[in-house]
Amino acid sequence: MIYMAKKKQNGVQKLPISHITTEWIFQFWAWQLLAWMLYRYFLKFPEWIDEFIVKPMVFVLPVLWYLSKREHSRLASVGITKKNFWKNFAIGCAVGFVFMIEGFVISILKHHGFQFPVIVTSYSFISILFLSLATSISEEILFRGFFFSRLLTQTKKVWYSVIVSTLLFMAFHIPVLVTSLNLQGTSLVLFFWTTMVIGIVNSIFYYTSESLVTPVLVHLFWNVTATLFL
Repeated sequence: MIYMAKKKQNGVQKLPISHITTEWIFQFWAWQLLAWMLYRYFLKFPEWIDEFIVKPMVFVLPVLWYLSKREHSRLASVGITKKNFWKNFAIGCAVGFVFMIEGFVISILKHHGFQFPVIVTSYSFISILFLSLATSISEEILFRGFFFSRLLTQTKKVWYSVIVSTLLFMAFHIPVLVTSLNLQGTSLVLFFWTTMVIGIVNSIFYYTSESLVTPVLVHLFWNVTATLFL
């Protein structure tokens, strides 16, 4: 059970968050989305600053603050745990590899043959890997570890939590579409489709494992695949 603290004159009384409405979750999300949109619109920094500095500040720090100041809960409550690590690691690699094969096939069909995009000539594979890992960690902590798990705790509805957290996840990708990516037609549809699939699949993996290991690896594999092949 996840808890928040309610101060009283004689100390601190802990009440289950499930006694509150979900309104605070959507307010939390809206403020973060606003901050992310303003940053993407007004500031243009190198990608490594976005992924290693800004995303942790906008996506992760508010979550850590909430865990510490409002819930008084541990990192395990957002899936940061060593529980069944190697099992989850193996599952994440296996599923991630399937996503990579899918991306490879889509690339061949899209380009009528295999080709690497121009970005590979300006970034080494190691750079792509670390940027993708940073993205995966920040986004999975926020959307699966925090939003999905809190929606599930308060509503007790698995599929409601999966769908709503996935929609919140998809909405966070609109700023990058507006400011950086120039996707149209099939590419735009594919972008939203894969974002939705990642959101649903990773929510299910988080629900079954209560760990972010598998979601982070699946997300990592797909980001690398999209960068290299799509």
